[in-house]
Amino acid sequence: MSYTIVGVIGHIDHGKTSLVAALTGVDTDTHPEEKRRGITIDLGFASFQEGERQFALIDAPGHQKYIGNLLAGVSGIDAGLLVVACDQGIQEQTLEHASILQTLGVQRLIVAMSRIDLADSAAQDELADELDLFLDDCGFADVPKIRLSSVTGEGMQDLKTKLCEFADAVPAREVSQFFRMPVDRVFSMPGRGCVIAGTVWSGTLKTGDNLQLAHSGTPVRVREIEVHGTEVETSKVGHRTALNVTGVSASEVHRGDELIQPDAFSTARHLLFEVRMFADTPELKCPATVQLHVAATACSARITGVRKLSPGTSAVVVVETDTPVVATHGQRCLFRLPYPVGTIAGGTVLATIDGHVKRARKLIELGEQLAMLDPAERLLEWVDFLGLVQPTDPWFELQLGIPVSQIDAAISAAVESGRLLQLKDKLVSATVIERVRTRTIELLTKQADEQQDAWVVEESAVRQLEVYGSEPVVRLVLNQLVSDGKLVRLGKVIALASDGNALSKKQQKRMEQIVGVYENNRTPPPLKDVADSLQLPLEAVTSLSRFAVQTGLLLDLGSGLLLAAAVMDTLVAELHELFADSAELSVADIRDKWQVTRKHAIPFLEYCDRNQITVRQDNLRTAGSASRGVS
Repeated sequence: MSYTIVGVIGHIDHGKTSLVAALTGVDTDTHPEEKRRGITIDLGFASFQEGERQFALIDAPGHQKYIGNLLAGVSGIDAGLLVVACDQGIQEQTLEHASILQTLGVQRLIVAMSRIDLADSAAQDELADELDLFLDDCGFADVPKIRLSSVTGEGMQDLKTKLCEFADAVPAREVSQFFRMPVDRVFSMPGRGCVIAGTVWSGTLKTGDNLQLAHSGTPVRVREIEVHGTEVETSKVGHRTALNVTGVSASEVHRGDELIQPDAFSTARHLLFEVRMFADTPELKCPATVQLHVAATACSARITGVRKLSPGTSAVVVVETDTPVVATHGQRCLFRLPYPVGTIAGGTVLATIDGHVKRARKLIELGEQLAMLDPAERLLEWVDFLGLVQPTDPWFELQLGIPVSQIDAAISAAVESGRLLQLKDKLVSATVIERVRTRTIELLTKQADEQQDAWVVEESAVRQLEVYGSEPVVRLVLNQLVSDGKLVRLGKVIALASDGNALSKKQQKRMEQIVGVYENNRTPPPLKDVADSLQLPLEAVTSLSRFAVQTGLLLDLGSGLLLAAAVMDTLVAELHELFADSAELSVADIRDKWQVTRKHAIPFLEYCDRNQITVRQDNLRTAGSASRGVS
């Protein structure tokens, strides 16, 4: 059985609710205020079956004051049913509602020319001509117009026939494995508790599934599922669904929230949109504060990234919302002005950018590329923007709009272009890799040319190179350069490979053994003892230890005495503690703190004197200008 959601829209008091009642036998005006005032304030829902086709009707409010409620209902519909009363003709909300449907991507529209019992044939013909012009301006062509009366029943069967034709033409919805349902109705039922209703936007669910409320993160469990009053075991994309859930009360859930699959969707406050301004709206100067309607959510939002938005034009913008929202690539939305009230533009979500907030110009450039239709191109632009990505199936589908079934094809196409590298579970931008490689060589060449010491602490290099690529990309490039023989890494330092610093793997292993003898050692042995303990030639130990001094791993204190640089840092820190209590210290004071003999204390202190860590005054030491660290 096919299932089609129809949004019933139109100006206030044009007979929408009466038409829905005539089709379904259900009065969708259930709100007490609606009964009293005779207008639809909240969304109404009803369904009917025609042969093997089931129709879900959403009766949306027509009054300007309740336009937000309309937007909550039309976001997931397959076809629109625009009701225009023959005795009143095209009105203000008729225009706005038709534009909203077109902006939200609803391509199928039927016009119900209602109340033919209150207008003669000439008036009906005139209205039909006006509707052709009006709908053409809104982007709808060849729209069927059904003349009918909910009172007499005339034309009702013609409407059902046309709805069936539309239902047969509606393409199958894209099946996603990630469940999402914007909440447009919440209530509590005695003995059953919280009931949450909406239209399933993606995925499927079954009784017993665990879901999550997007705004609060509260976990809920599905106890019962109903589709139009009938209890079922499962529901799927496109179906009007009511869920009896445990874990929350009705007072804790509100329209605009969403029920989502845990660990798939996320909320964001910074987004990229492609905005299309309505032709009859005023120019909007940016930054501008507007009302954003996305799915069932309505919130305040700030548009930036462009200087202005002109009527009838499109542009990529950055949107910052005052509350986190769920948004996925390709999702449609609306922008309205708080004053003067009115819908001014439609928009398409290009990306959520929380965690990737950079300069507006860079974001706009990214958005302009993401607006392209080819999935492989969107993937390439994202990876170029981030440098390195460890993607997941939800990231592909929700952020890039690439269904899980098409992920492998998109990656293959991107890799074949030469701009993407696939390294196990990571995707890396070839462009960013090359840029970081170039900057790394430039940085280390400058170090070698301008400084006596060609070695750079690796962590310092990473920090300097992060302006050209993310930290994971920089580290990946450094590892590649070391593997390629372009760089030499010794301990925590790196340098450009040269005849003066190139070591064989055997030499590097020996040097690491030598340095290991001095690690955490406050009583360093002479080189001869090191050679004997490691069973290495003294000449090799002397040469390699000299290399370790050059790279900064060891310090040469003179007279053949070496000390690990990290040990000296610790000794200096302890000196600083002593000077905090006393301005003058004797050798004995320092020796006791360091827990070494005078044999080592004296050369250690002489090194400190030379490097202005301490200042010698006879047999006492005072703090030098470099007492907080080794110069």
